[in-house]
Amino acid sequence: MVVSQSPLVCSPRTSSSASASPSRRYDFSLNSYRQYRAPVENGSSLIEPPLSDAADLLRSNVAKSASHGPFWDSLRTRARASLIEDAIRYTSAYRDTSWVDAGSVGPIVMAGHQPSLFHPGVWFKNFALDDIARRVGGIGVNLVVDNDVASGSSIRVPSVRPHGPTGSRQPHYEVVPYDEAGGGVPYEQTTVRSRDLFDHFDKAVTEAVGGVVDEPSVTKLWRHALSAIDRCGVAGCALAQARHGLEGELGLRTLELPLGVVCRTSAYAEFVLAILTELPRFHGCYNDSADRYRGAHGIRSSAHPVPNLAEHDGWFEAPLWIYGNDSPERKAAWVKMADDHLIISDRVAQRPRELRIDVRHPKLAAEQLANLVSPNFKLRPRALVTTMYARMVLSDLFLHGIGGGKYDQLGDQICAEFFHVEPLPFMVISATIQLPGLTQADHGQQTRSLRRQLRDLDFQPERFGDRVELDQKLVARKSELIAMVAEPAEKKLSSKKQNSKKQWHDEVATINAELSKQLGPLRSQLRSELAESERAQAAQRLMASREHPFCVFPIEYLQTTYAKLLSHD
Repeated sequence: MVVSQSPLVCSPRTSSSASASPSRRYDFSLNSYRQYRAPVENGSSLIEPPLSDAADLLRSNVAKSASHGPFWDSLRTRARASLIEDAIRYTSAYRDTSWVDAGSVGPIVMAGHQPSLFHPGVWFKNFALDDIARRVGGIGVNLVVDNDVASGSSIRVPSVRPHGPTGSRQPHYEVVPYDEAGGGVPYEQTTVRSRDLFDHFDKAVTEAVGGVVDEPSVTKLWRHALSAIDRCGVAGCALAQARHGLEGELGLRTLELPLGVVCRTSAYAEFVLAILTELPRFHGCYNDSADRYRGAHGIRSSAHPVPNLAEHDGWFEAPLWIYGNDSPERKAAWVKMADDHLIISDRVAQRPRELRIDVRHPKLAAEQLANLVSPNFKLRPRALVTTMYARMVLSDLFLHGIGGGKYDQLGDQICAEFFHVEPLPFMVISATIQLPGLTQADHGQQTRSLRRQLRDLDFQPERFGDRVELDQKLVARKSELIAMVAEPAEKKLSSKKQNSKKQWHDEVATINAELSKQLGPLRSQLRSELAESERAQAAQRLMASREHPFCVFPIEYLQTTYAKLLSHD
């Protein structure tokens, strides 16, 4: 394989063994794009296609993948063998895996997410993973996406503890940290700096949500987290193992593996090299698809949903990240060709890091790349390439959340145009689950009513004569003026007493202003009621959010809700 220096155009692939069919362009219009949206009602789910179709979808995917050609057949066989072996070894370090028959695992159903304390709608996907794997007689594997950047080391939880200068018990958010780190580095680099914060996180959360939830699941979760942090010392690792350990305690039978482990295999290296050795052409497919996506959806930002890949002085930006233990901040990977060697670098002048790969023998080049990647030179895929590998190589059926389901339709376009194979369809799964015991008072209607009343104080003050003693002469005069408008046009035109339109308007405005002054105390009362109604509405909106971390919910409540959602589909 040789990197072409031709213009960045996604032209038909002619030389690579990864090609299986002529180039085809998928329709990526607004009509074909699926608009996945979170369910609105509490205790409802989004499962597309329905669970009852999962087995048929998986069988269809297996048949499609069989037609992709020998490159994909070989890659899938080796990658899946490594996946199961590594996932069993990794998972067995913290929970039982004796139920796995490594010699006969059947089809692979896969999901994935960052190792964070996400909301119950995301966690529902893990329960669906177990359910679908059992339905199809296969095995569920959850991919821990530990190359994404951690946003911080804390969570926001709902609280009614006294706060502010007045000691208000109005519902509000409290930030509860589990470490001192501020984020900004990949999850696999998030070493814990404060064991004291980490060790007492469950107690801090329980105290913060007291009065909202009596028995949050963080208590059971954190027993697993404390064991995990002693094993790995990394917050991302500990959070993922804690959640998965709790899932095992609840009876879910799935395996788990960090993406960082997947990236050490020669199969992954071979997949990456299939892109890097034709990187200029991949640029064309990637950038053209992203441009069409933005055009179809009226997106003006060049960074959404992903920025285009760049080229500079013979260097081509790759859909990969480079970082390591000695410099954990992610940097873009850049590639150029020198004779028969690929040079892979982060192009940071003060911190040069490069790999040189001989591409004359693809299999040996893949082994070389896998061996050269080290703890201080980690080569990790960006989001679209991550799911491309997970869906096309590692699994027979992939379960996305709402965000992944939206953006991976762009990944389908890139995959189809670069590799010339039909992407394997996926499922999209999410749920909306609110805190238990919430009351649903219609504060919104009350707020709208109070706002209308405050407006009427200025423009229709006479309406409040039953609540405040008003100047009846002014009220009577305004009634006369309003009646004039209601008279027939010819009568008004012939009347010598008829004021001009401007005079009429000025007199009505003057009367309104005079009457409105007499409503001062009522205005103060309504403003106070409006402020209280808006606070109550905001508090209800806060408490009813679907975004609260799953660890603040009672575990039995979540189990029961998940079971109902999976049985109804």
